[in-house]
Amino acid sequence: MQRPHMWIKLPNQDEIDCETITEGLKFLQDDSDLSITNTYLDSAGIEGSVLERQTYSKTAVNANFWLHFGSWYDYKLAKHDIARVFGQKGLMRIRTDAEPNIVKYVYATSYTIKPIGDFYHDALFTIAFDNPSGLKYSLYRSDELANHENDGKQFGMNLPNQPLNYHWSSSSIECYNPSDIAVDPYFGKRDIRTTIRFSGSSIKLENKTTGSAWTYSQSASANDTIVIDGINTYRNGELDNSHTDYGYLNLAPGNNLIQATGASSVDVTISFPFIYLE
Repeated sequence: MQRPHMWIKLPNQDEIDCETITEGLKFLQDDSDLSITNTYLDSAGIEGSVLERQTYSKTAVNANFWLHFGSWYDYKLAKHDIARVFGQKGLMRIRTDAEPNIVKYVYATSYTIKPIGDFYHDALFTIAFDNPSGLKYSLYRSDELANHENDGKQFGMNLPNQPLNYHWSSSSIECYNPSDIAVDPYFGKRDIRTTIRFSGSSIKLENKTTGSAWTYSQSASANDTIVIDGINTYRNGELDNSHTDYGYLNLAPGNNLIQATGASSVDVTISFPFIYLE
C-alpha cells in the first residue's frame, strides 16, 4: 500500500517532500472544505433580503502529521526542524500524492506538537494552513501543459481526452478552460496573461463566448510583444493601457471562441492556471 505524501515549496526555494524535514516525520492526510460568503442588502420596513454578491472565502487546509522520536532530545531537535519549515512567513505551495497535479497556495499558522502521553515516543499534530483564495490550482499553467504530457494531468481536472492548445497563429482561436469557474481578471482577480505579437495598425480580441473584448489601437510589428496581464496591457515590458480601450479578456468554463481582427498577422498565447473549487 502506497503511503501518502505531501510536498511543500517555500518562497524562492525548491519543492521538498515533507517527510525529509526531519527523521521520523510522516504525513498522514490533508483536507479542506469550500467556503462561500453571501452578502445581502436589507431595507428597513421591507421583509426579506436581496443578495448583493457571493464570494469565495478563505479556507483552512488541515494537514495531519505523525512524529516518531527516540529520546526527548531527539523530540526537541525534530520540533526545531519542523519549525524551520512550517514556521516560515510567506506564501507556500503544497500538494499531495492524492492530487499531484493540483496545488494550494497557503500561509502557515500556529500549531502545537506534543507527545500523545507521558513517556510516549510519538506525537500527532495538525497544521491548519490558511488558503486565502479558498481555491485550488493546476500545478502547471495552460501554456506549460505541452511540455508536461506525462506529469501534468490527473483525474478530476476536467481535461478532455484530446490535446489542448494555448498558442495560435490564426485569427480564429478556440481556448478550452477546464476550470470549475470562470477565469475573470476583473471581477475575480484571476491570473490570466495573454501574449500577442501582431503586424498591423491595430488589433481587437473578442471572446464570442463571454462577450469580453480588448482593443489595442497602436500599430505594431512582429518584433513587438504586447501582453495583457490581467486587466493591464504592456508593450515590450512597459505599461501601455493608454493605447487600449481598457477592455480585458475573460474565459468561461469549457470552450471559448475568440476572434482576432484588424491585424494582417497574429500570434497569441493564453496562459493561466486552471482553477478548482474542491
